Amino acid sequence: MCLSVVLVIAGVAGLTVAIPTIGQELQASQSELQWIIDSYAIVLAALLLPAGALGDKFGRKKLMMIGWAILVVSSLATSLSNDIWTIVALRGVSGVGAALIFPGTLSTITNVIPAEKKTQAIAAWTVSASIGGTIGSVGAGALIEAFWFGSIFVGTAIVAAAIAAMTLVFVPETSDPSESNLDPVGSLASLVGIGAITLGIIEGPLKGWTDPLVLGGLAVGIVGIVGFVVWELHTDKPLLDVRLFKLAGFSTGSVSIFLQFIAAFGFFFTASQFLAFVFDYSPLLIGLGLLPLGVTIPLASGLAPKLIGTFGRGPVGGAGLAILGAGAAMFSFVGVDSSYWLFAIAVLVFGFGFGLAAPPATEAIVEALPANKQGVASAMNDVTRELGGALGIAVVGSFLTVGYRNSVESSDALPAALVEPISDSAGAGLAIAGETAASGDQQLAGSIVDTVRLGIADGFAQAMLVAAGVAVVGAIYVAIRTPKAISSTTDATADETTLATPLD
Repeated sequence: MCLSVVLVIAGVAGLTVAIPTIGQELQASQSELQWIIDSYAIVLAALLLPAGALGDKFGRKKLMMIGWAILVVSSLATSLSNDIWTIVALRGVSGVGAALIFPGTLSTITNVIPAEKKTQAIAAWTVSASIGGTIGSVGAGALIEAFWFGSIFVGTAIVAAAIAAMTLVFVPETSDPSESNLDPVGSLASLVGIGAITLGIIEGPLKGWTDPLVLGGLAVGIVGIVGFVVWELHTDKPLLDVRLFKLAGFSTGSVSIFLQFIAAFGFFFTASQFLAFVFDYSPLLIGLGLLPLGVTIPLASGLAPKLIGTFGRGPVGGAGLAILGAGAAMFSFVGVDSSYWLFAIAVLVFGFGFGLAAPPATEAIVEALPANKQGVASAMNDVTRELGGALGIAVVGSFLTVGYRNSVESSDALPAALVEPISDSAGAGLAIAGETAASGDQQLAGSIVDTVRLGIADGFAQAMLVAAGVAVVGAIYVAIRTPKAISSTTDATADETTLATPLD
């Protein structure tokens, strides 16, 4: 189950390493690059709750096996494509497969592992989710370096097939039909809401925030989310009973994870472009450049349980988000003339904060609900991660786009005719620089490269300051609102009694 989580998370983070290569080879715009990542993340986030309900009803192992089949086939098909929108569509199909896999991982662990070992098991699951991005980044970089960008999808298919075989042999079937709430209306409303809002956020920086497509996307998204909440409040069998957010542990844990992944996946998407276009790193070096995360995330996650026992979940979770925010802010000081070591220090701080914030948030969600609602806890834990990741790529990535475009458009080193095509994306800018150099104008080619590097550095700094602000606001909220851990049977019974009213 932990290997499954690693692969699903790596499916987003690993592809970010390929984004600079894809952008240059396929001449993709910044918004197209964001859609390649977010088509997977949006579908995964939107389908996690209905997929969890299907697993509860028909068996989690069965759903996972179907998901593995979809993921293997769609990944192999993606590896054969060189068309941007075909890749986007196939990544969406991969997201369907991942959605069928992901909810069953934590649900299986919480149903199978004995109570006395459940805390350690949840910690292992949390670490797996946290380090999946690092493993995916290094693996993807090595594959692109040795083969071509499509090889990361072949690698995904091979690893997916191996984990599927392990699932078939080692994982017991679990289900809870009585708790399964199949809700087609709620599922559709959530998919429309998430997808439309993401559309508006991604396209806004390029088309303008008053563009009809952007305004329409944001409006439809808001209507979809409001409609989802209204429907869930009135249907007898809600996909997600939104009244659960009255429980302090459930709400603060969910908010914390959501904000952690906004910052984390926004970082992966923007940092890979910074390392490629500013530091001129190859795909493998990009993956290795992010490797310090693999050191501090598990270190902090291992320290978290002891710190929680001493200081409580709220202080530890709030401190984790604050440290994450400090690390994000440190990236704003990394510029075109900086060394990698300044970047690495920021990565270490960022990763430590992420690793410290994750365990108390997951525990708060799981402990807020009684044993017969652990499927809901698992699904919400998954949804907040993936929804945060999808919106992080959209929101933080859009600030990179805005910063890059503003920097290019304000440059005095470019002819007016080149400003617009170069501002479309860094990949397009470097392609124009290559054509200019081939025509013999080396000075102008150098100016274009310098402009692209400065633009990406400016955009990255702006994006990371936004991520830092998100984390700091979350730190304050989590520190104040997180309840103390349930420490006795009496407290647990009281918590179930509190929960009964909103559910009934």
